[in-house]
Amino acid sequence: MDKPDVVVITGAGGGIGAALANAYAAQGVTLGLVGRDEDKLRRVADACRAKGAEAAILLADVTTPEIEEVLRTFDAAHPIDLLIANAGVTSGISDVDGLEPWDTARRAAETNFMGALRTIAPVAELMVARGRGQIAGIGSLAALAPLPFSPAYSASKAGLETYVLALRHLLAPKGVRLSIATLGYVETDMSGRLSGPKPFQISPAEAALKIKAGLARNKARIAYPVVFAIGIRCLNILPEWLVRLILPAFAFTISRQGANTDRLG
Repeated sequence: MDKPDVVVITGAGGGIGAALANAYAAQGVTLGLVGRDEDKLRRVADACRAKGAEAAILLADVTTPEIEEVLRTFDAAHPIDLLIANAGVTSGISDVDGLEPWDTARRAAETNFMGALRTIAPVAELMVARGRGQIAGIGSLAALAPLPFSPAYSASKAGLETYVLALRHLLAPKGVRLSIATLGYVETDMSGRLSGPKPFQISPAEAALKIKAGLARNKARIAYPVVFAIGIRCLNILPEWLVRLILPAFAFTISRQGANTDRLG
């Protein structure tokens, strides 16, 4: 696959988003860094410029219609080769009462699913018109099975994965490639709020390199760790009584501190 010259990343202010920006930053590359925190985006942009890339700061919230206009305006000046829909929030059962609070559940649905659709759909239309382009969604292994300790997060990421893979088949004949990165635990501020075991956790830089390599090969699903992905998928075919015995070993709760502000990337 040709290397992308124009890359747009949502949730680029930190975590996986910042690591992806750094991974793609190079001489001749133009980056569109989307997020809500200008100071964080500025630091990422400066680091990318130090590697020879051009970097534009695009202030926008993916849960509002403004993201569509921001992306269309940027694309008019710099036709997007690769879009990475990375912005997201976490949600799970509270460390206070063991239930999933409505506010975090709603935010997960709005950001992880609807926000991703607001990001992907308008750019997909532009790419179809050009007959080329690539789009990636940053998903989660939580999408592969209904996890009782993160119901809304699992559902929102499952919706994103289904949407991306459906578009992959729809748009392949039109020259647009789509992939979903199905990741386990990545060491970010978001995962830092989760209590419980975090098997196979990797750094954002490691995650970014795995995503970049998978996109270069046009993989439909970029899954890591593979053994964990297979194990979670097996939960869907096991008897329910056995699943209930297995799941507690992986249970976690989420700290309510900063619940409405934390974002992946």
